[in-house]
Amino acid sequence: MGLARVLMAVMVVGLIGANPAFADSPVPAGLRVVNRAAVAPGVERFTLERDKPPLVVNVARIAPTAAVSLRAVLSNDAVAGPDPIVERTSSMCRRVHCLLAVNGDFAGGDEQPLGGLLTGGELLRTPSTSQLQLSVGKDGSLSAGELDWSGTLVPTDLAPLTFAGVNVAPVAEGLTLYTAAYGPALATTGAVTVVGFRNIEPAGRLVVGQTTLVEIVGLWEQPAGSTPSPIPADGGVLAGQDSAAELLRSLWSRVQSAQVSSRALLRLDAQAGVAESLGGSPILIRDGARWFADAANDFTRGRQPRTLVGWNPAGEKLLVTVDGRQPDTSVGMTLAEAADLLLALGATDGINLDGGGSTTFVAGGTVVNTPSDVAVRRGDGEAVQHIASPGQDVIGHVERPVTSALVVVPKNEVSVPPVPPQTGTAAGDQALILAARASTDPGSVPGGGVPALVPVPADGFGGALRLIAVIANTVVAAALGLLALRRRRSGDPPTVHTDHPAMAA
Repeated sequence: MGLARVLMAVMVVGLIGANPAFADSPVPAGLRVVNRAAVAPGVERFTLERDKPPLVVNVARIAPTAAVSLRAVLSNDAVAGPDPIVERTSSMCRRVHCLLAVNGDFAGGDEQPLGGLLTGGELLRTPSTSQLQLSVGKDGSLSAGELDWSGTLVPTDLAPLTFAGVNVAPVAEGLTLYTAAYGPALATTGAVTVVGFRNIEPAGRLVVGQTTLVEIVGLWEQPAGSTPSPIPADGGVLAGQDSAAELLRSLWSRVQSAQVSSRALLRLDAQAGVAESLGGSPILIRDGARWFADAANDFTRGRQPRTLVGWNPAGEKLLVTVDGRQPDTSVGMTLAEAADLLLALGATDGINLDGGGSTTFVAGGTVVNTPSDVAVRRGDGEAVQHIASPGQDVIGHVERPVTSALVVVPKNEVSVPPVPPQTGTAAGDQALILAARASTDPGSVPGGGVPALVPVPADGFGGALRLIAVIANTVVAAALGLLALRRRRSGDPPTVHTDHPAMAA
Protein backbone atom coordinates (compact mmCIF):
# COMPACT_ATOMS: atom_id res chain seq x y z
CA MET A 1 0.00 0.00 0.00
CA GLY A 2 2.85 2.38 0.87
CA LEU A 3 4.55 1.69 -2.47
CA ALA A 4 1.31 2.30 -4.33
CA ARG A 5 0.89 5.70 -2.65
CA VAL A 6 4.47 6.66 -3.54
CA LEU A 7 3.97 5.66 -7.18
CA MET A 8 0.73 7.63 -7.32
CA ALA A 9 2.44 10.70 -5.89
CA VAL A 10 5.26 10.44 -8.43
CA MET A 11 2.72 10.08 -11.24
CA VAL A 12 0.75 13.16 -10.12
CA VAL A 13 3.90 15.28 -9.76
CA GLY A 14 5.10 14.16 -13.20
CA LEU A 15 1.81 15.06 -14.86
CA ILE A 16 1.68 18.44 -13.17
CA GLY A 17 5.19 19.12 -14.40
CA ALA A 18 4.10 18.16 -17.92
CA ASN A 19 1.26 20.68 -17.73
CA PRO A 20 2.78 23.93 -16.42
CA ALA A 21 -0.47 25.79 -17.10
CA PHE A 22 -2.01 23.82 -14.23
CA ALA A 23 0.92 23.69 -11.83
CA ASP A 24 -0.76 26.16 -9.48
CA SER A 25 -4.33 24.88 -9.88
CA PRO A 26 -6.24 25.45 -6.65
CA VAL A 27 -7.42 22.47 -4.62
CA PRO A 28 -10.47 23.20 -2.42
CA ALA A 29 -9.85 22.98 1.32
CA GLY A 30 -10.67 19.59 2.80
CA LEU A 31 -10.28 17.78 -0.53
CA ARG A 32 -7.23 15.96 -1.89
CA VAL A 33 -6.19 15.00 -5.41
CA VAL A 34 -6.19 11.20 -5.78
CA ASN A 35 -5.38 10.99 -9.49
CA ARG A 36 -4.60 13.35 -12.32
CA ALA A 37 -4.27 12.73 -16.05
CA ALA A 38 -3.35 14.84 -19.07
CA VAL A 39 -6.14 14.47 -21.64
CA ALA A 40 -4.62 16.75 -24.29
CA PRO A 41 -2.28 19.75 -24.28
CA GLY A 42 -3.96 22.26 -22.00
CA VAL A 43 -6.64 19.79 -20.84
CA GLU A 44 -6.37 17.80 -17.62
CA ARG A 45 -8.71 15.59 -15.64
CA PHE A 46 -8.41 14.89 -11.93
CA THR A 47 -10.40 13.40 -9.07
CA LEU A 48 -10.83 14.95 -5.63
CA GLU A 49 -11.84 13.03 -2.50
CA ARG A 50 -12.81 13.77 1.09
CA ASP A 51 -13.28 11.37 4.00
CA LYS A 52 -15.80 13.07 6.33
CA PRO A 53 -18.43 13.35 5.08
CA PRO A 54 -17.26 11.26 2.14
CA LEU A 55 -17.16 12.98 -1.23
CA VAL A 56 -15.88 12.23 -4.74
CA VAL A 57 -15.54 15.03 -7.30
CA ASN A 58 -14.38 14.67 -10.91
CA VAL A 59 -12.97 17.76 -12.62
CA ALA A 60 -11.82 18.66 -16.11
CA ARG A 61 -9.81 21.87 -16.35
CA ILE A 62 -9.37 23.41 -19.81
CA ALA A 63 -6.74 26.09 -20.39
CA PRO A 64 -7.62 29.04 -22.65
CA THR A 65 -4.85 27.96 -25.05
CA ALA A 66 -6.11 24.36 -25.41
CA ALA A 67 -6.91 23.38 -29.02
CA VAL A 68 -10.34 22.03 -28.10
CA SER A 69 -13.95 23.16 -28.43
CA LEU A 70 -17.07 22.69 -26.31
CA ARG A 71 -20.08 21.36 -28.18
CA ALA A 72 -23.70 20.66 -27.28
CA VAL A 73 -24.87 17.23 -28.45
CA LEU A 74 -28.54 16.28 -28.71
CA SER A 75 -29.58 12.76 -27.72
CA ASN A 76 -29.95 10.56 -30.81
CA ASP A 77 -29.76 13.74 -32.94
CA ALA A 78 -33.53 14.20 -32.62
CA VAL A 79 -35.66 16.26 -30.26
CA ALA A 80 -38.61 13.85 -30.30
CA GLY A 81 -37.68 10.84 -32.38
CA PRO A 82 -38.65 7.20 -31.79
CA ASP A 83 -38.16 5.74 -28.31
CA PRO A 84 -35.79 5.84 -26.63
CA ILE A 85 -35.62 9.61 -27.07
CA VAL A 86 -32.85 9.94 -24.51
CA GLU A 87 -29.31 8.59 -24.90
CA ARG A 88 -26.44 7.85 -22.54
CA THR A 89 -23.75 10.51 -22.21
CA SER A 90 -21.08 7.90 -22.95
CA SER A 91 -22.85 6.99 -26.21
CA MET A 92 -23.05 10.63 -27.30
CA CYS A 93 -19.37 11.06 -26.47
CA ARG A 94 -18.34 8.05 -28.53
CA ARG A 95 -20.34 8.92 -31.62
CA VAL A 96 -18.85 12.42 -31.84
CA HIS A 97 -15.37 11.16 -30.86
CA CYS A 98 -15.08 13.41 -27.84
CA LEU A 99 -12.22 13.65 -25.36
CA LEU A 100 -14.46 14.39 -22.36
CA ALA A 101 -18.16 14.83 -21.71
CA VAL A 102 -20.69 15.56 -18.98
CA ASN A 103 -24.46 15.23 -19.13
CA GLY A 104 -26.35 18.34 -20.19
CA ASP A 105 -29.91 19.65 -19.94
CA PHE A 106 -32.79 18.54 -17.74
CA ALA A 107 -35.55 16.36 -19.22
CA GLY A 108 -39.22 17.24 -19.31
CA GLY A 109 -42.02 14.75 -18.78
CA ASP A 110 -41.85 13.90 -22.50
CA GLU A 111 -38.09 13.24 -22.16
CA GLN A 112 -37.31 16.15 -24.46
CA PRO A 113 -34.87 18.84 -23.28
CA LEU A 114 -36.39 21.47 -21.01
CA GLY A 115 -34.26 24.22 -22.53
CA GLY A 116 -33.03 25.20 -25.95
CA LEU A 117 -30.27 23.61 -27.98
CA LEU A 118 -28.11 25.36 -30.58
CA THR A 119 -25.22 23.47 -32.17
CA GLY A 120 -23.24 23.63 -35.38
CA GLY A 121 -25.18 26.69 -36.55
CA GLU A 122 -28.54 24.91 -36.23
CA LEU A 123 -31.24 25.90 -33.74
CA LEU A 124 -32.57 22.45 -32.85
CA ARG A 125 -34.90 23.72 -30.12
CA THR A 126 -35.77 27.16 -28.77
CA PRO A 127 -35.23 28.06 -25.08
CA SER A 128 -37.90 27.62 -22.42
CA THR A 129 -39.13 30.18 -19.93
CA SER A 130 -38.44 27.88 -16.96
CA GLN A 131 -34.66 27.96 -17.05
CA LEU A 132 -31.58 29.60 -18.48
CA GLN A 133 -28.93 28.59 -21.01
CA LEU A 134 -25.23 27.80 -20.94
CA SER A 135 -23.82 29.28 -24.15
CA VAL A 136 -20.46 28.90 -25.88
CA GLY A 137 -19.31 31.89 -27.92
CA LYS A 138 -17.72 31.63 -31.34
CA ASP A 139 -14.52 32.71 -29.59
CA GLY A 140 -14.85 29.82 -27.12
CA SER A 141 -15.96 31.97 -24.17
CA LEU A 142 -18.75 30.79 -21.85
CA SER A 143 -21.79 32.70 -20.59
CA ALA A 144 -25.02 31.93 -18.77
CA GLY A 145 -28.38 33.64 -19.13
CA GLU A 146 -31.17 33.96 -21.63
CA LEU A 147 -30.68 33.14 -25.31
CA ASP A 148 -32.52 35.55 -27.58
CA TRP A 149 -33.71 34.32 -30.97
CA SER A 150 -36.17 35.19 -33.73
CA GLY A 151 -37.75 33.42 -36.70
CA THR A 152 -39.84 34.65 -39.63
CA LEU A 153 -41.39 33.42 -42.88
CA VAL A 154 -41.91 36.25 -45.40
CA PRO A 155 -44.15 35.60 -48.44
CA THR A 156 -43.99 37.74 -51.59
CA ASP A 157 -46.75 40.07 -50.32
CA LEU A 158 -44.38 40.97 -47.46
CA ALA A 159 -46.88 39.95 -44.75
CA PRO A 160 -44.45 38.17 -42.37
CA LEU A 161 -45.34 35.22 -40.18
CA THR A 162 -43.38 35.27 -36.91
CA PHE A 163 -42.46 32.06 -35.07
CA ALA A 164 -43.18 31.53 -31.38
CA GLY A 165 -41.02 28.40 -31.08
CA VAL A 166 -38.87 25.86 -32.90
CA ASN A 167 -39.28 22.12 -32.27
CA VAL A 168 -41.21 22.64 -29.04
CA ALA A 169 -44.79 21.83 -28.06
CA PRO A 170 -47.31 23.93 -30.03
CA VAL A 171 -47.56 27.43 -28.59
CA ALA A 172 -51.08 28.76 -27.96
CA GLU A 173 -51.93 31.50 -30.48
CA GLY A 174 -48.43 31.19 -31.96
CA LEU A 175 -46.73 29.51 -34.92
CA THR A 176 -44.27 26.71 -34.21
CA LEU A 177 -41.62 25.66 -36.71
CA TYR A 178 -40.73 21.96 -36.91
CA THR A 179 -37.64 20.83 -38.80
CA ALA A 180 -36.18 17.41 -39.53
CA ALA A 181 -34.24 17.77 -36.27
CA TYR A 182 -37.52 17.34 -34.39
CA GLY A 183 -37.99 13.82 -35.72
CA PRO A 184 -39.60 12.09 -38.70
CA ALA A 185 -43.16 13.14 -37.83
CA LEU A 186 -45.12 15.72 -35.87
CA ALA A 187 -47.27 14.19 -33.12
CA THR A 188 -49.44 16.58 -31.10
CA THR A 189 -51.99 16.08 -28.33
CA GLY A 190 -54.36 18.71 -29.72
CA ALA A 191 -55.61 19.62 -33.17
CA VAL A 192 -53.27 21.75 -35.32
CA THR A 193 -53.24 23.26 -38.79
CA VAL A 194 -50.03 22.54 -40.68
CA VAL A 195 -48.27 24.08 -43.69
CA GLY A 196 -45.40 22.14 -45.22
CA PHE A 197 -42.41 23.53 -47.09
CA ARG A 198 -39.19 22.43 -48.79
CA ASN A 199 -35.84 24.20 -48.64
CA ILE A 200 -34.88 25.33 -52.13
CA GLU A 201 -31.80 27.54 -51.84
CA PRO A 202 -29.64 26.79 -50.09
CA ALA A 203 -30.76 23.22 -49.78
CA GLY A 204 -30.16 21.26 -46.58
CA ARG A 205 -30.65 22.29 -42.98
CA LEU A 206 -31.79 25.70 -41.79
CA VAL A 207 -28.78 27.60 -40.48
CA VAL A 208 -29.01 30.46 -38.02
CA GLY A 209 -28.28 33.83 -39.62
CA GLN A 210 -28.98 32.52 -43.14
CA THR A 211 -32.00 33.42 -45.30
CA THR A 212 -33.41 30.34 -47.03
CA LEU A 213 -35.68 30.32 -50.08
CA VAL A 214 -38.42 27.76 -49.38
CA GLU A 215 -41.33 26.42 -51.39
CA ILE A 216 -44.72 25.99 -49.71
CA VAL A 217 -46.07 22.56 -50.71
CA GLY A 218 -49.45 22.30 -49.01
CA LEU A 219 -51.76 22.75 -46.04
CA TRP A 220 -53.56 20.09 -44.02
CA GLU A 221 -55.48 19.73 -40.80
CA GLN A 222 -54.24 17.35 -38.12
CA PRO A 223 -57.06 16.46 -35.70
CA ALA A 224 -56.28 15.52 -32.11
CA GLY A 225 -55.12 11.92 -31.82
CA SER A 226 -54.69 11.48 -35.58
CA THR A 227 -51.73 9.95 -37.38
CA PRO A 228 -48.67 12.19 -36.97
CA SER A 229 -47.83 14.32 -40.00
CA PRO A 230 -44.51 13.53 -41.68
CA ILE A 231 -41.88 16.27 -41.52
CA PRO A 232 -40.07 16.63 -44.88
CA ALA A 233 -36.41 15.67 -44.53
CA ASP A 234 -35.55 18.46 -46.97
CA GLY A 235 -37.69 21.13 -45.26
CA GLY A 236 -40.14 21.42 -42.40
CA VAL A 237 -43.63 22.36 -41.31
CA LEU A 238 -45.32 25.28 -39.59
CA ALA A 239 -48.06 24.38 -37.12
CA GLY A 240 -50.62 26.61 -35.44
CA GLN A 241 -53.79 26.57 -33.39
CA ASP A 242 -56.69 29.04 -33.18
CA SER A 243 -55.62 32.44 -34.55
CA ALA A 244 -52.26 31.06 -35.68
CA ALA A 245 -54.09 28.36 -37.65
CA GLU A 246 -56.05 31.09 -39.43
CA LEU A 247 -52.78 32.75 -40.46
CA LEU A 248 -51.67 29.50 -42.10
CA ARG A 249 -55.02 28.99 -43.86
CA SER A 250 -54.86 32.54 -45.16
CA LEU A 251 -51.32 32.02 -46.47
CA TRP A 252 -52.29 28.84 -48.30
CA SER A 253 -55.40 30.49 -49.75
CA ARG A 254 -53.28 33.33 -51.14
CA VAL A 255 -50.85 30.83 -52.66
CA GLN A 256 -53.67 28.87 -54.30
CA SER A 257 -55.26 32.02 -55.74
CA ALA A 258 -51.86 33.24 -57.04
CA GLN A 259 -51.96 36.35 -54.87
CA VAL A 260 -48.51 35.33 -53.63
CA SER A 261 -45.86 33.00 -54.94
CA SER A 262 -45.51 29.51 -53.50
CA ARG A 263 -41.97 30.56 -52.65
CA ALA A 264 -41.08 32.55 -49.55
CA LEU A 265 -38.04 33.44 -47.48
CA LEU A 266 -37.42 31.87 -44.08
CA ARG A 267 -34.88 33.13 -41.57
CA LEU A 268 -33.78 32.16 -38.06
CA ASP A 269 -31.54 34.42 -35.97
CA ALA A 270 -29.94 33.85 -32.57
CA GLN A 271 -27.94 35.96 -30.19
CA ALA A 272 -24.87 37.36 -31.91
CA GLY A 273 -21.64 35.55 -31.20
CA VAL A 274 -23.18 32.35 -29.78
CA ALA A 275 -22.03 29.11 -31.41
CA GLU A 276 -23.41 26.45 -29.02
CA SER A 277 -26.04 26.54 -26.29
CA LEU A 278 -27.94 24.13 -24.04
CA GLY A 279 -30.31 24.51 -21.11
CA GLY A 280 -29.32 24.63 -17.46
CA SER A 281 -30.26 26.32 -14.17
CA PRO A 282 -29.70 27.95 -11.87
CA ILE A 283 -26.70 30.21 -12.31
CA LEU A 284 -24.60 29.28 -9.27
CA ILE A 285 -21.96 32.01 -9.23
CA ARG A 286 -21.47 35.30 -11.04
CA ASP A 287 -18.53 37.69 -10.74
CA GLY A 288 -17.03 35.64 -7.91
CA ALA A 289 -20.10 35.39 -5.67
CA ARG A 290 -23.07 33.06 -5.16
CA TRP A 291 -25.88 33.87 -7.56
CA PHE A 292 -29.09 31.86 -7.26
CA ALA A 293 -32.45 32.03 -5.54
CA ASP A 294 -32.42 29.87 -2.42
CA ALA A 295 -35.48 27.67 -2.06
CA ALA A 296 -36.61 25.36 0.73
CA ASN A 297 -36.73 22.20 -1.38
CA ASP A 298 -34.69 19.04 -1.79
CA PHE A 299 -33.28 20.15 -5.13
CA THR A 300 -31.69 23.26 -3.64
CA ARG A 301 -30.87 22.30 -0.06
CA GLY A 302 -30.58 18.52 -0.33
CA ARG A 303 -27.22 16.88 -0.94
CA GLN A 304 -27.57 15.56 -4.48
CA PRO A 305 -25.27 14.40 -7.27
CA ARG A 306 -24.41 17.55 -9.27
CA THR A 307 -23.11 18.46 -12.73
CA LEU A 308 -21.51 21.92 -12.90
CA VAL A 309 -19.74 24.14 -15.41
CA GLY A 310 -17.50 27.03 -14.36
CA TRP A 311 -15.19 29.60 -15.96
CA ASN A 312 -13.17 32.71 -15.15
CA PRO A 313 -11.92 35.89 -16.88
CA ALA A 314 -8.58 34.21 -17.64
CA GLY A 315 -10.44 31.89 -20.02
CA GLU A 316 -10.17 28.67 -17.99
CA LYS A 317 -13.14 26.33 -18.13
CA LEU A 318 -14.19 23.67 -15.62
CA LEU A 319 -16.45 20.64 -16.11
CA VAL A 320 -17.32 19.17 -12.70
CA THR A 321 -19.38 16.27 -11.42
CA VAL A 322 -20.10 15.49 -7.77
CA ASP A 323 -21.14 11.93 -6.93
CA GLY A 324 -23.93 11.53 -4.39
CA ARG A 325 -26.45 9.26 -2.66
CA GLN A 326 -23.66 6.85 -1.77
CA PRO A 327 -23.20 7.16 2.03
CA ASP A 328 -20.01 5.10 2.12
CA THR A 329 -18.23 6.96 -0.70
CA SER A 330 -19.91 10.26 -1.66
CA VAL A 331 -22.89 12.08 -0.16
CA GLY A 332 -23.36 14.81 -2.79
CA MET A 333 -23.73 18.58 -2.37
CA THR A 334 -26.33 21.27 -1.83
CA LEU A 335 -26.46 24.05 -4.41
CA ALA A 336 -24.69 26.37 -1.96
CA GLU A 337 -21.89 23.82 -1.50
CA ALA A 338 -21.69 23.36 -5.26
CA ALA A 339 -21.32 27.12 -5.75
CA ASP A 340 -18.56 27.24 -3.14
CA LEU A 341 -16.81 24.30 -4.83
CA LEU A 342 -16.67 26.17 -8.15
CA LEU A 343 -15.31 29.26 -6.41
CA ALA A 344 -12.64 27.19 -4.64
CA LEU A 345 -11.61 25.64 -7.97
CA GLY A 346 -10.93 29.12 -9.35
CA ALA A 347 -14.15 29.86 -11.22
CA THR A 348 -15.83 33.25 -11.02
CA ASP A 349 -18.93 32.25 -12.99
CA GLY A 350 -20.79 28.98 -13.21
CA ILE A 351 -24.08 27.21 -13.81
CA ASN A 352 -25.77 24.00 -12.70
CA LEU A 353 -26.79 21.34 -15.23
CA ASP A 354 -29.01 18.28 -14.77
CA GLY A 355 -28.06 16.35 -11.63
CA GLY A 356 -29.27 13.43 -9.56
CA GLY A 357 -29.00 10.11 -11.37
CA SER A 358 -28.21 12.00 -14.60
CA THR A 359 -24.80 13.17 -13.30
CA THR A 360 -22.20 11.50 -15.52
CA PHE A 361 -18.54 12.22 -16.30
CA VAL A 362 -17.12 10.52 -19.39
CA ALA A 363 -13.50 10.33 -20.57
CA GLY A 364 -12.80 8.83 -23.98
CA GLY A 365 -16.24 7.25 -24.11
CA THR A 366 -15.97 5.55 -20.69
CA VAL A 367 -17.86 6.59 -17.57
CA VAL A 368 -15.29 7.46 -14.89
CA ASN A 369 -17.58 8.64 -12.08
CA THR A 370 -20.14 6.50 -10.24
CA PRO A 371 -23.70 7.45 -11.28
CA SER A 372 -26.15 7.21 -8.40
CA ASP A 373 -28.96 5.19 -10.03
CA VAL A 374 -28.73 1.52 -9.05
CA ALA A 375 -29.99 -1.73 -10.53
CA VAL A 376 -31.49 -4.03 -7.90
CA ARG A 377 -33.00 -7.50 -7.93
CA ARG A 378 -36.74 -7.47 -7.34
CA GLY A 379 -38.40 -10.91 -7.25
CA ASP A 380 -37.45 -12.77 -10.39
CA GLY A 381 -36.56 -9.59 -12.26
CA GLU A 382 -34.53 -6.43 -12.03
CA ALA A 383 -35.40 -2.79 -11.46
CA VAL A 384 -33.61 0.56 -11.52
CA GLN A 385 -34.00 2.95 -8.59
CA HIS A 386 -32.59 6.34 -7.66
CA ILE A 387 -31.27 4.85 -4.42
CA ALA A 388 -31.25 1.34 -2.94
CA SER A 389 -33.41 0.51 0.07
CA PRO A 390 -31.88 -1.27 3.08
CA GLY A 391 -31.49 -5.00 2.46
CA GLN A 392 -31.96 -4.85 -1.32
CA ASP A 393 -29.70 -6.94 -3.55
CA VAL A 394 -27.81 -4.30 -5.56
CA ILE A 395 -26.48 -5.42 -8.95
CA GLY A 396 -24.56 -2.24 -9.69
CA HIS A 397 -24.73 1.42 -10.61
CA VAL A 398 -26.40 2.35 -13.89
CA GLU A 399 -25.76 5.23 -16.30
CA ARG A 400 -29.01 7.08 -16.96
CA PRO A 401 -29.87 8.14 -20.53
CA VAL A 402 -30.21 11.93 -20.79
CA THR A 403 -31.42 14.59 -23.24
CA SER A 404 -28.09 16.13 -24.20
CA ALA A 405 -24.40 16.31 -23.38
CA LEU A 406 -21.69 18.94 -23.21
CA VAL A 407 -18.60 17.50 -24.88
CA VAL A 408 -14.97 18.47 -25.39
CA VAL A 409 -13.69 17.75 -28.91
CA PRO A 410 -10.44 18.61 -30.73
CA LYS A 411 -10.73 21.78 -32.81
CA ASN A 412 -9.27 19.98 -35.81
CA GLU A 413 -11.33 16.82 -35.85
CA VAL A 414 -10.45 13.94 -38.14
CA SER A 415 -13.30 13.04 -40.47
CA VAL A 416 -14.37 9.54 -39.43
CA PRO A 417 -17.70 7.72 -39.66
CA PRO A 418 -19.95 8.42 -36.65
CA VAL A 419 -20.69 5.64 -34.19
CA PRO A 420 -24.36 4.57 -34.27
CA PRO A 421 -25.98 6.13 -31.17
CA GLN A 422 -27.16 2.88 -29.57
CA THR A 423 -23.94 0.87 -30.03
CA GLY A 424 -21.41 0.47 -27.27
CA THR A 425 -22.05 0.76 -23.55
CA ALA A 426 -20.20 1.73 -20.44
CA ALA A 427 -18.22 -0.92 -18.62
CA GLY A 428 -19.57 -3.17 -15.90
CA ASP A 429 -23.19 -3.37 -14.80
CA GLN A 430 -24.08 -0.19 -16.65
CA ALA A 431 -24.28 -2.30 -19.81
CA LEU A 432 -27.05 -4.51 -18.46
CA ILE A 433 -30.11 -2.39 -17.87
CA LEU A 434 -31.78 0.72 -19.25
CA ALA A 435 -31.83 3.20 -16.39
CA ALA A 436 -34.92 4.63 -14.74
CA ARG A 437 -36.49 7.86 -15.95
CA ALA A 438 -35.92 11.06 -14.00
CA SER A 439 -39.57 11.76 -13.18
CA THR A 440 -39.17 11.17 -9.43
CA ASP A 441 -35.59 12.32 -8.94
CA PRO A 442 -35.31 15.48 -6.80
CA GLY A 443 -31.80 16.14 -8.10
CA SER A 444 -33.16 16.11 -11.65
CA VAL A 445 -36.06 18.51 -10.88
CA PRO A 446 -39.33 16.73 -11.66
CA GLY A 447 -41.65 19.07 -13.50
CA GLY A 448 -38.89 21.51 -14.31
CA GLY A 449 -39.31 23.67 -11.20
CA VAL A 450 -35.79 25.04 -11.34
CA PRO A 451 -35.14 28.05 -9.07
CA ALA A 452 -33.65 30.44 -11.61
CA LEU A 453 -32.61 34.05 -11.21
CA VAL A 454 -32.99 35.59 -14.66
CA PRO A 455 -30.60 38.52 -15.10
CA VAL A 456 -31.55 41.70 -16.91
CA PRO A 457 -29.94 41.77 -20.37
CA ALA A 458 -27.01 44.13 -20.77
CA ASP A 459 -27.84 47.64 -21.94
CA GLY A 460 -28.06 47.89 -25.69
CA PHE A 461 -28.25 44.15 -26.35
CA GLY A 462 -31.95 44.06 -27.18
CA GLY A 463 -31.59 47.07 -29.43
CA ALA A 464 -28.68 45.46 -31.23
CA LEU A 465 -30.66 42.28 -31.89
CA ARG A 466 -33.64 44.31 -33.14
CA LEU A 467 -31.34 46.25 -35.48
CA ILE A 468 -30.01 42.98 -36.90
CA ALA A 469 -33.61 41.79 -37.40
CA VAL A 470 -34.57 45.04 -39.16
CA ILE A 471 -31.60 44.78 -41.52
CA ALA A 472 -32.36 41.10 -42.21
CA ASN A 473 -36.04 41.83 -42.89
CA THR A 474 -35.08 44.65 -45.25
CA VAL A 475 -32.89 42.26 -47.24
CA VAL A 476 -35.70 39.68 -47.23
CA ALA A 477 -38.24 42.25 -48.46
CA ALA A 478 -35.95 43.42 -51.27
CA ALA A 479 -35.29 39.87 -52.42
CA LEU A 480 -38.97 38.95 -52.39
CA GLY A 481 -39.84 42.12 -54.28
CA LEU A 482 -37.37 41.19 -57.02
CA LEU A 483 -38.76 37.65 -57.08
CA ALA A 484 -42.33 38.90 -57.49
CA LEU A 485 -41.31 41.40 -60.21
CA ARG A 486 -39.48 38.73 -62.16
CA ARG A 487 -42.53 36.44 -62.03
CA ARG A 488 -44.85 39.22 -63.25
CA ARG A 489 -42.52 40.03 -66.16
CA SER A 490 -42.23 36.41 -67.19
CA GLY A 491 -45.96 35.84 -66.89
CA ASP A 492 -45.41 32.55 -65.10
CA PRO A 493 -48.11 31.66 -62.57
CA PRO A 494 -47.00 30.67 -59.08
CA THR A 495 -46.08 27.03 -58.70
CA VAL A 496 -48.43 25.21 -56.31
CA HIS A 497 -47.57 21.71 -55.12
CA THR A 498 -49.95 19.27 -53.49
CA ASP A 499 -47.63 16.27 -53.47
CA HIS A 500 -46.61 16.54 -49.82
CA PRO A 501 -46.91 13.10 -48.17
CA ALA A 502 -49.61 14.34 -45.84
CA MET A 503 -51.58 15.89 -48.72
CA ALA A 504 -51.69 12.65 -50.68
CA ALA A 505 -54.05 11.16 -48.10
